[in-house]
Amino acid sequence: MLNAKKPLGRRIIATLGFGYFVNSAQELSISLSFPAIRQLATPALPLSALAIIDGVRIIIQTFLTPFWGVAADRFSRKQVLVAGVGLWGGLTILCGFATSYHQLFLFWVLCCVGLGALVPAGFSMLSDVYGPQERGKAIGILNAIGMLGIFAVALGSGALIQVNPTGGWRVVFFAIGGLSILSGLIMAVFIKEPARGSAEPELEFVMTDLAAAKFRFKLADIKQVLSSVSIWAAFLQGCFALAGLYLLMRYFTSWLTEHVHLPQSTADNLFAVVIVGLVIGSIVGGLASDWAEKKFSSKGRIITSQFSLLILLPAMLGFIFIAKTVAEIVVCAFIIAFFVDWTRRSCLQPMIQNIMPPELRGTALALAEFFMGAGSQLLGMGYGKFADSHGLPDTFLYFGCGSWLAAFLVAFPLYLTYPREYHKLRQQMAQRRDLLANNRKG
Repeated sequence: MLNAKKPLGRRIIATLGFGYFVNSAQELSISLSFPAIRQLATPALPLSALAIIDGVRIIIQTFLTPFWGVAADRFSRKQVLVAGVGLWGGLTILCGFATSYHQLFLFWVLCCVGLGALVPAGFSMLSDVYGPQERGKAIGILNAIGMLGIFAVALGSGALIQVNPTGGWRVVFFAIGGLSILSGLIMAVFIKEPARGSAEPELEFVMTDLAAAKFRFKLADIKQVLSSVSIWAAFLQGCFALAGLYLLMRYFTSWLTEHVHLPQSTADNLFAVVIVGLVIGSIVGGLASDWAEKKFSSKGRIITSQFSLLILLPAMLGFIFIAKTVAEIVVCAFIIAFFVDWTRRSCLQPMIQNIMPPELRGTALALAEFFMGAGSQLLGMGYGKFADSHGLPDTFLYFGCGSWLAAFLVAFPLYLTYPREYHKLRQQMAQRRDLLANNRKG
């Protein structure tokens, strides 16, 4: 499916994919285990407790992600990955030993600190294997592999909690922690870093590690990221798009158990429909985004993003007001899941790669994850409190549909700024090619 610029492309996809698999399983484990944890708590935990514990974790993780991004651009991306994923991710095991909500809160935040390393380092490395018009499907396939981790934890947690209602959620954390350590070891053994910039069309035949050293990351270069109007527009759009996604992921099983009155195990199994939609949608979204860029040039990914957001609105309304039977829930949930992450992963992530130079891509994505994650989680804490007082139906309507409508509207400035910055980077890469060629002659 992918034409890697170098043979190590598939190895990088497979190795990073396993890390994404474990990371996705870990991030969702608290939401899927929450109904069981909530029932065992004394006194019973409110709905907002989930929004707070996961929201604070994501805010702290996203706050630290820029530091991981700078580290990935400045130092060995392989070493950053091994340290972040293998060491800190393994601390997930601590969550299984928690005996109170406060302990779980502390351990959950601690174990996720290092996972901010995965996305910027992997994102930067991937862009040095696949060219500008292949990055959508490359990111899509990588994320699809990662989302299978959600599928696994959705099925596994439901089965474990059904077999052991009081202790099954602990086993979930033990298993994910062990897999996280394993993923770090696999990265240490199998990943070999490509030269930064080696997949750029202008540089693919001249870029080596020695040549890439001429364009090393400098702290002062961060101002190039922050001065990009397209980056800020992407931050804002991604924040709204992500808020709707987090709402669905966080309260899907709670909605089915409390409003549709399905058993916990059935709700967890139906969540697998969401995961299947995410997996297939990630691959198709990446392909659609790449096709749109070839068809409509630099505006194609923006068009793809807005198209997906328009599809989400009627699908979410159907999920809230129409879907009552299992079949209706499956149809609406699949459509939402299929399109829900096109904006952030299939469109915005390749767009960031295509306007930032190779030595700044880890930092740029890390800053994007910071602003998108922190902003969406502030909204998430707000909708958690709103859900306590107004219930999930109104929360899904105003914070789900409302967030995606806002994301659609704030994309319009990108039609003016992104094409200009896209072509500016291509000119910059051509200048680097000429500089390296002259140095060789000299």
